Amino acid sequence: LAQADYISLHLPHTETTHHLLGAAQFALMKDGVRIVDAARGGVLDEAALYAALLSGKVAAAALDVYSEEPPQSELLRKLVELPQVVATPHIGASTKEAQARIGDEIIKLVQEYLA
Repeated sequence: LAQADYISLHLPHTETTHHLLGAAQFALMKDGVRIVDAARGGVLDEAALYAALLSGKVAAAALDVYSEEPPQSELLRKLVELPQVVATPHIGASTKEAQARIGDEIIKLVQEYLA
């Protein structure tokens, strides 16, 4: 963490990964780090990220997932409105390839059901 310029999260939200990045981890990071969260809501401690962004510890963040979707709490609204945050509405899996895989899976499930 101390040497990374960018930290990118891509893992499931479980008991083990809940708030995997929080205040203690941000304290270990070098100043100006950039965070990308395309994992699942809850892996990143959003309150700790907000504080790290305000202090300058984190220079910028790109977020595609949130602990609540859509973001409605005051904290999340303030977080996604920061100028150094790029926030998207959980569209990380909305690629042509991902949609094709979903279509293939649906066809397979329907065929299994009808068999």
